[in-house]
Amino acid sequence: MRSDDVIADRYRLVELVGSGGMGVVWLAIDLHTHREVALKRPHTGGGSIRVDLEREADIAKKVAHPNAIAVYDVVGEGADCWLVMEYFPSTSLAARGILPPQEAAAIGAQVAAALEQAHATDVVHRDITPGNILVADDGTAKVTDFGISAWRAATITTSGKIAGTAAYLSPEVADGNGAKAPSDVFSLGASLFAAVEGTPPYGSGDPDVILTRIREGRGETMSKAGALEPVLNALLQRERTDRPTAEQARDLLERVAEGEPVPVWAPPSPHKRSRKGLVVALAAVVVVVGVVLAYLRPWESDGDGVASTLGDPRTADPCAFADPDVLGEFGAAAVDPNYGGLNRCDVLLDVDGEQDIDVLFQFDRAESGTARPAGVVRHGPERDDGECGIALTLTDGNVLEVAARFDGQPPADLCEVATVAADHAETVLREHREVPRRAAPDPRSLADVDACGLITAADLTAVPAYADATADPGFANWTCRWQPPGGDGSLQVIFDRNDPDDARDGVREEVGGREIYVADGGYGEDTCVARVFHRAYQDESGDPQVELALVVATGPPEGRCELASRFAAPVAERLPKL
Repeated sequence: MRSDDVIADRYRLVELVGSGGMGVVWLAIDLHTHREVALKRPHTGGGSIRVDLEREADIAKKVAHPNAIAVYDVVGEGADCWLVMEYFPSTSLAARGILPPQEAAAIGAQVAAALEQAHATDVVHRDITPGNILVADDGTAKVTDFGISAWRAATITTSGKIAGTAAYLSPEVADGNGAKAPSDVFSLGASLFAAVEGTPPYGSGDPDVILTRIREGRGETMSKAGALEPVLNALLQRERTDRPTAEQARDLLERVAEGEPVPVWAPPSPHKRSRKGLVVALAAVVVVVGVVLAYLRPWESDGDGVASTLGDPRTADPCAFADPDVLGEFGAAAVDPNYGGLNRCDVLLDVDGEQDIDVLFQFDRAESGTARPAGVVRHGPERDDGECGIALTLTDGNVLEVAARFDGQPPADLCEVATVAADHAETVLREHREVPRRAAPDPRSLADVDACGLITAADLTAVPAYADATADPGFANWTCRWQPPGGDGSLQVIFDRNDPDDARDGVREEVGGREIYVADGGYGEDTCVARVFHRAYQDESGDPQVELALVVATGPPEGRCELASRFAAPVAERLPKL
């Protein structure tokens, strides 16, 4: 294309004003209205490009806001299709260099206002980066590329890596989950972090390295953010439920921009959660570890020997901390050592005669690169949806997580329950140099099985997206995760225990004489789980229980159940024979 070319018999090209990974942008004159417009044409072609552009235009038109670039029309046919947009003389935030905190906050407040409008119409931007934030000489800021999900495939390079935007992804998106409104808020925080610090919060460079740093929570420290630092801490909370909404972010950023004091950000109060949601949450890592707002209470060595190490993770006993007598002040208490993962133990509190508060004691491994504290450190309490958690980080970096959870309006203060439970855990740790040991497991149990060994490189190679995926083992190798390089979704094997009737949820399959049940959404949002039955047994009360190997596929709905079912077959075949 050249200047003076006319597009669709209406738009005369003036000059090329931008070119990037998604396409080229020209300044043009609308020969009908004589106004300046911007014309964008994607690099990619194909028969569906007009459909994609029309989808982007429809999405963008929902966000009618002065801080969002307006989209007017789609013109052209075939590979020669153009998006007609508002022309906004500006430079991107990425090109403006390091900014003072107040100036960055003023820009961020305008972006947050546009996101507030977008989220109110159920539109998620998905790609908030400094390159998509345009700033005029007078300080006016506008967000461009609303509707970018229409071109999502174009953000993946031929090598399978995410091109350009990895440094601004939220942890949940980096982990393979879909972007939602809080994901935009995180990306805004990451963009403002880069604007004041000169680098994104998880560094720059190779996308795979950045994604690993995001997943592991290994972020850069702030030194130049000044008054903006507490707001960035709020926007960059790892758990999306702990972040401000776009409206709240706008208010906080406006305060910084105007030189006003910023109130301390506190995550939202707990909301109601279904029992199914609680079951899913109990398998996840408690969010208190490393949360910015958590208080720290290191123990000082008293010379009597403070327990500070986990010891052999396969024999560490979480039930050593689950004392029903200690928690009896809240209601009738009973220990349940056979629920969920092999690394946990629960105390169930009957406080209203209908439903129990679940007090969870769970071990989690030390992450690579985690600093080892001089003494055991207490984090929390931290509230989340329907739960309150406290974490005790041992001197070897491993963690004992304590959480009180309830589906609905709790009949007791969950943080009070968690605090009593964690106080008792401290007492137990003080009495032992190493976490107490559990009894030897049944030899038929999954306790001595390596979850990563149930799926081989040959299995992964047979699925192109996972051909280069490497195993990431979890605590005691009782979980294992595979993430395709730069791709969407993930695959996990998780050892679990449950009531056999509850586990029989979904479509039944059978491999090698083992029952398998495949259920979409059965392990949380954006998942499909295949529950592979391993061993039936009776718990201490004589009730039936079953050990399971869960194969969890995370990603878009299309194909995730097929993926879970496909990998469940070799898992079923490689489980120990009974």
